[in-house]
Amino acid sequence: MYGMPQEVAPDPSILLMSGYFFVGLGFLIAGAFFLGLITLPIFFFVLFLVEQVARLVSESTGGFTSKLVLIMFRGLRRSPLRTSLTYLALFVLTMVLAFIYSVLVFMDNVTKEKEANFKAIVTHRTMVPSQMPPGHYDRFKHLVLEGLPPEMRPVNGDKDIMSWAFVLGTTDKVNKKPDNAMFLLSTEPGKINTMMDWPDDLTADEKGMIDAAVAAMEMNKQAIVVSESRLKKLNVRVGQKIKLYGLNYPDLDFEFDIVGMLPAGKYEGLAFMNKAYLDQLIKAKPLDYSMRDKSVNLIWVRLPTKAAFERLNAMVEDPKNFPPPQIKMETASSGIGAWIEPIKDILYGLKWVMSPAMVAIMCLVIANAISIGVRERRTEMAVLKVLGFQPRHVLLLVLGEALLVCFLGGGMAAFLAWKLLGGFKFQIMFFGAFFVPMKALFYGPALGMAVSFAGCIGPALSAKNVKVAEVFAKVA
Repeated sequence: MYGMPQEVAPDPSILLMSGYFFVGLGFLIAGAFFLGLITLPIFFFVLFLVEQVARLVSESTGGFTSKLVLIMFRGLRRSPLRTSLTYLALFVLTMVLAFIYSVLVFMDNVTKEKEANFKAIVTHRTMVPSQMPPGHYDRFKHLVLEGLPPEMRPVNGDKDIMSWAFVLGTTDKVNKKPDNAMFLLSTEPGKINTMMDWPDDLTADEKGMIDAAVAAMEMNKQAIVVSESRLKKLNVRVGQKIKLYGLNYPDLDFEFDIVGMLPAGKYEGLAFMNKAYLDQLIKAKPLDYSMRDKSVNLIWVRLPTKAAFERLNAMVEDPKNFPPPQIKMETASSGIGAWIEPIKDILYGLKWVMSPAMVAIMCLVIANAISIGVRERRTEMAVLKVLGFQPRHVLLLVLGEALLVCFLGGGMAAFLAWKLLGGFKFQIMFFGAFFVPMKALFYGPALGMAVSFAGCIGPALSAKNVKVAEVFAKVA
């Protein structure tokens, strides 16, 4: 996390998190297998339609290639159990890898530095979690808007600078538990639209929800906008009032009006509140109130270039510009990257250890299935050679059967992952959902065919080299 000291005690939470990830992976595999079973009839129906198209082409053209394709379909129908197992294996593999791929792509995007619209994060230099006095925010804004050269200042002025405060409260002062707790981001409402990271594919209705909520929060300091999942947990709805008792802000009682709901899958489980209301409650407390000088957790600023960031960073590092406590500034990508580094390590472990292991297992499954089929059909292949089929035709026949099954399996899994898991709700920091990229629609079938080729090339070469004389000698 931000400003974490170099020397820290061993943290068992990483092991627990790893366990949660692998349990989640197990549920994902089980769910993918169940989904594969449900879609199995659809797979055979699609296979039947493709066969009918191939039959029409064969009857109209009389070409040798089309007849070879028909023989390939006949081979698939001959052993529906083996075909089903091959399909299920590729379906599960593609579904799981599509999920891992979507999370990794998302992590790469949020930790990627951009030259334009450079976003930076300011935090306490050593304290975890970061806690800064409100005066630091005012000094920082003055430094950005007055201290930087005009060409390096934020394009939108004050609108490109915002502060956050994290507020944790509970609806039950006596029986505190996760189901009656709420985590709020306290900030300036007018900057929620411009400074927060919203997905590019928000619908017009979702954008309207956010705009209406922001407008209501600007008019009413006690207004909040809450995610759908948290509303359900608290058993409340938009339009109701709610009272929270501060946990990290002791002796603060919040009375909120729920004016809106966040779009599904973004900032899941969280809520936004007006910073002015938090400031008002703190000012009403005695001067020795413990959180009076700790009510700013983060400061965000969007700068036009990296050069502007470097210039501002040098000014922030100068002790004369800020009284204690000292603060630090880092790029948003490096700050978020440091926060999610343990999670990234786990995910990359899944990518470079678990995923190759799954691919290897699927290759063995396919190789075993195709090998059994080749051994069962040695006589048929010998007959084909007697009828004039070349060894390459037999090779293509075996490869074609496997590639077709795996192309359809990978394609269907990728499509369902993109359609059904497009908003997979999995909370990491403030990221409530991960979206399977459209590239998965290409990668799914390509992965299926690649794994299929790797698994069946050995049995296919074996089928290609079938000796007619040896086969008929054994039959005789």
